[in-house]
Formats: sequence, C-alpha cells, structure tokens
Amino acid sequence: MGIVLQASVGAFVVLFVLAGCVTPPAPVAATSPSTPAPSAPVAAETITPPAPSTSPQPPLGAALKRGVNLGDALDAPSEGDWGVVLQPSDFVAAKRAGFDHVRLPARFSAHAAAAPPFSIDAAFFARVDWAIDEALSQGLAIVVDVHHYADLMDQPEQQHARFVGLWSQIAERERSRPRGVVFELCNEPNGKITADEWNAIMADALAVVRTTNPTRAVVLEGLGWASAKALRDSLRVPAGDPNLVGSFHMYQPILFTHQGASFMPEEFDTRGIVFPGPPAQPLEAGPGARRHAWAADWVKRYNEEPAATNPSSPARVIDELDVAHSFAERTRLPVYMGEFGVIENADPKSRAAWTRLVRTEAERRGFGWAYWDDGGAFKIYDRKSGEYDPRMRAALMEP
Repeated sequence: MGIVLQASVGAFVVLFVLAGCVTPPAPVAATSPSTPAPSAPVAAETITPPAPSTSPQPPLGAALKRGVNLGDALDAPSEGDWGVVLQPSDFVAAKRAGFDHVRLPARFSAHAAAAPPFSIDAAFFARVDWAIDEALSQGLAIVVDVHHYADLMDQPEQQHARFVGLWSQIAERERSRPRGVVFELCNEPNGKITADEWNAIMADALAVVRTTNPTRAVVLEGLGWASAKALRDSLRVPAGDPNLVGSFHMYQPILFTHQGASFMPEEFDTRGIVFPGPPAQPLEAGPGARRHAWAADWVKRYNEEPAATNPSSPARVIDELDVAHSFAERTRLPVYMGEFGVIENADPKSRAAWTRLVRTEAERRGFGWAYWDDGGAFKIYDRKSGEYDPRMRAALMEP
C-alpha cells in the first residue's frame, strides 16, 4: 500500500499490501466466517486458524516469497517529502532480516511529462535504477510498482495513453535486467475507473511491456484498492501469457488495521481495538465512528459477538484469503499479497498476532507476500538503528 492519505508457471516459474493510499478503500462489512472458530476469546499467542483449502496452486519461484515494501520514499510526491530517503543500508537490512525481495512503490506519474511521448524525468529514472541495482546487489528480487497514479483513477480515458506511455519507457529501459526484476502495472486501481476501463488499459500496458520483455513476470491487480473480491470477480486476465501474477492487498479487518490513522476518514478514530476480539472489556466507539452506522455497528459487534463471529477474528482473515485463493483455483495463476500490515497505533501483541496469522495463512495457500511497510505509519523498521522490530520480524519469519 503505500498508505498515506497495496520463473513463471511451467518452464519459467513466476518470481515473487493503507500506509500509502491517499484515500481509503470503501469499508467492507465483516462477514460470517466460513469455518467455525472457538466460541471463547482467544489469546493472541494461541490463535488456531481454520485449515485452508487444499486445492493445488502453481508453485512460486524462490525469489519472491517474503518481501517488504520500501514505502513513503519514491512514492511520495518527491522523495523525502514523507520523511524517507532510501539508503543502501535499507537493502542490506532487508536481506539480513530474511526477506528475499522488496517492493518498490514509485510515483512515475509525478515525474513525467503530460504530453506525448510522456517522457519520464531522467533523475527520477536514475533513482529507480539505483534502487534496482541496490536490491540486486544484495541478492534481492524487486517489484517495480507504478504507485499513486491518482489522475488515472479520476480520468481514465484521458490518462490511458499516458499510462501506456509510461510503461513503454519503463519496459524499454529495464529490458535487459535479470528476471529478478518484476513489473507491477499499477497499485490499487480505484476511484472513477470502471472494471471495463481498467481491464482495457491494463491489457494495452501489458501489450507494450511484452514487446520488449516477453517473459518478464508482471503483477496484475483488480479494482477496489486491489481487493481480493475484485481480483476474483472483475480482473480479466489476458490469455496465453504464462508469466502473469494476480495480486491483492490485505488489510481486513480494516477498522483494526487502520485504527486511529490520521490519513483515514473520521470513522476510523476508534483506538484500542485488539486482535482477536472480543475485548476483555467493552470498547467505546470514537465520536467519528459513532457518526457512521457501519463503523458504529462494527464496534458493537466487536464488543458483543463471540470469537466465532466477531468481526475482529481469525475467521475474518480466513474469509478474505479464501476469496483470493479462489482466483488461483480458477485461473491457475500464482497469487501475490503485495501489501498487508497493521498501523503502529494497534497494541504490539495484537499487531504481531494479526501479522503472524495473515502471513502463515497466506503461505499455506501458496501466496508470496510483501509487508507494508518498512518505515511509514505501519513501520517495522527503524532506519536510525538499521534494525527490524524483533516482535514483528518473528511474526513474519518464524513458525
């Protein structure tokens, strides 16, 4: 995500997530679990999730199984605007922490001409090249992601040609890179763009990429801020291309993962939400949440419902991952969870419990993943010390 306010199948196995979205995704009401969970509150360290579907999925390549987003840097309007400037030590620390890849959100649209041929600024391109070089020098794969293209979401018809033009330049410039460099066409399509418009724009961008990078792994997202449902229901995967990866972002339950976020609407002002619910003592909804029926109802259910149906429960996580898994079953494509994370406002125990559950359940379904993010509001990395938070690193790396 970058939330501020996310060689191939067969002979070439495909290599292989709100801290950067200016506007939040539409609220998703909690759903009843597909698999029963314990009826009493569950301690964070003893979560026992339902077993996932056993349906097979294409194997993932070794290079993009466990990653971290380098957020709030090149996806800012200008690098440094959000307090993060990438350093070589960031890549060293990611490798040392056990990640095999990084995802690089980059706001190409803020550094390119408005008129054809939509030339990308040389200095920005050089900065992206530097990041790719740093990742590869550490033995890390890297996902280059076009991030925060707000004009495309608001004016898809007018921005169609420009988006394709950006990818023509990126693909040409990086055509000789090793296969550990992966392209992600667009982060979290949303706003006014429709499914038909997005599928058409995506297909045109992919076609221009394939003229220079015929076998490079390319990541595709659906609408709804890269929701699992949109991946399953509205993404039309171009036929005959074995080097594609379907991607979704996972922040459910969103009132838990984004509690008290300053960049979110007022209904996210309730703090103190734990995972899993229900809480030991009832929690009062924030004044903003009380003014919005969906949020007030969520907090009420969180206070009152048992673990089996609680909206802040393992079952809510399982439901979301199973939606994404159904895409893999239907298309036989690998699935990449390009963003997932919990804001620092959540208590450390709940934050780690949610992260461990999402990560382990994603891996059980064969999903590669990248945590959001290393240094923003959801951060797990201290740039001053060069170290990752021990509790969160354990949640991401240990059984």
